[in-house]
Amino acid sequence: MAVVKSLLIGMCVFAAGCGAFDDSSSSEPPTLNGLWLGETQEQGVTEALTTSVLFFENKVFILREDEAHLGTYSILENDNALLDTTVYSYSAPDLDNNFYVGTRTSNRIEVDALFASTQLLFLNFDGASRSGSATLNLDTGRSSNMSLTRVRGTWTTTDSILYINDAGGIQGSNSATGCQWKGKLSTFNDDFLTLSIERKLCPEFNQAVDVPTGGFALIDGEGSLHFIAEQPNEVLWMKFAPEAGAVADDPAEEEPAAEEEAAAA
Repeated sequence: MAVVKSLLIGMCVFAAGCGAFDDSSSSEPPTLNGLWLGETQEQGVTEALTTSVLFFENKVFILREDEAHLGTYSILENDNALLDTTVYSYSAPDLDNNFYVGTRTSNRIEVDALFASTQLLFLNFDGASRSGSATLNLDTGRSSNMSLTRVRGTWTTTDSILYINDAGGIQGSNSATGCQWKGKLSTFNDDFLTLSIERKLCPEFNQAVDVPTGGFALIDGEGSLHFIAEQPNEVLWMKFAPEAGAVADDPAEEEPAAEEEAAAA
């Protein structure tokens, strides 16, 4: 069987390099952290599945090229966690452009998670007549200075283009399908931006005029920009690369240059 690639994105509400658990606030329960990448061995599948896990606030997103899993998690003793997920199936995944829309099914999969170290995660899963395991490593290269400056500019896929202006306004289209989208990005924390997106003329995941849906955005360790959004019973995942030859602005690199110019003056 051909390799089925997948992306499980583990989203940390703090820094990209933080450990698996954060319990720094005594007034709030601990949360799970990190962007984890690796491979899954599933029973009955001859090839390993390229895998990544995403924790955003109190939800877990498992985004793959064959299906998506969404759910919640519970933190257990000894750096363990239980993920309770529902399968979202893809009817027409756009592999060329890395655009995916998942529709909720009745299938549930439970995942046992063990954080073996601050940078190593093991998963076992069972449910919906499927079982397997995964080994994942923390993506320490993920952007931890997310800002509107960081994402402004032009992003592309095989058939699509996305423009982001200085104010966080977004607009894009897919020349192959006629799908169009617009919306805005807003600051959230160092790891994520919040996303408001409205799509029309797309095969799936469209919204009524002037009724956008919400989500979030991040940049992974390879420099790709991800949009993830939800509406009732559906999830959207879009992945973009920087325009060829372009390098996204890094505010951390701009500050020293500005200081040097001021000193020279």
